[in-house]
Amino acid sequence: MSNPAFAFEKTLKNRTKKEILADKLTDMILTGLLRDGDELPSERELAQLFGVSRETVRGALAQLTAHGLISVSHGSKTRIRADEETLARCRPATADATSREMNRFDVDSVFESRIVVEAAIARRAAINIDDKGIEGLEQLLDAQSRLFDAPVHFQLSDQNFHKLISEYANNEILLRYAEELYAFGLHIRRQVMREPGAIERSYHEHRHIVDGLKRGDPDAAERAMLAHLDSVYRTTKTKLTTSQT
Repeated sequence: MSNPAFAFEKTLKNRTKKEILADKLTDMILTGLLRDGDELPSERELAQLFGVSRETVRGALAQLTAHGLISVSHGSKTRIRADEETLARCRPATADATSREMNRFDVDSVFESRIVVEAAIARRAAINIDDKGIEGLEQLLDAQSRLFDAPVHFQLSDQNFHKLISEYANNEILLRYAEELYAFGLHIRRQVMREPGAIERSYHEHRHIVDGLKRGDPDAAERAMLAHLDSVYRTTKTKLTTSQT
């Protein structure tokens, strides 16, 4: 049985961890998970979130600064720079097409697909996950428990939470589908996460998923994942409806 770890260790090969982290943060900006003016977590928080050293975080942020994607002022927070001119310069030619392709689908189709993909991921992860994977998820939960008033920071952790579980499915196709489906309607999820109690609710749903994974129980892990996806679907659809009226 394979023993997958965080994406950095799994895909390192000839690239440095700071390069991989820089690419990951850049992708979060290009897909809209991080937006212009968003405040990044501290170096310490980013190191915990991504399971790397503060030196790695510092090197990755230096690369983003060089590309003009973040602004760092002495004594103040690091903020995202993602105006249209900056995005046009940094975005690959295929990125806009991919984003438009995903967001042209309706919310029902997307979440029907997420149910199929992530239910399978949860079941496989419950069978394959090891102590290191559980430890990584517990660390993410610990961070999330302190982010109830930080929607942007929580979304970063949320994406990593789902990504880590997907890695333990040991299926690259499922992993890719899950990542693409997650990108649907991120601007709406940002609005949902700002509603009172939304982050805390997601945190507790995540906790139930991890409980099933810790027990190595595919049925429990699948039930918890489906309950979480149902909650995400209902809140996303409600927000979409209200924003269109």
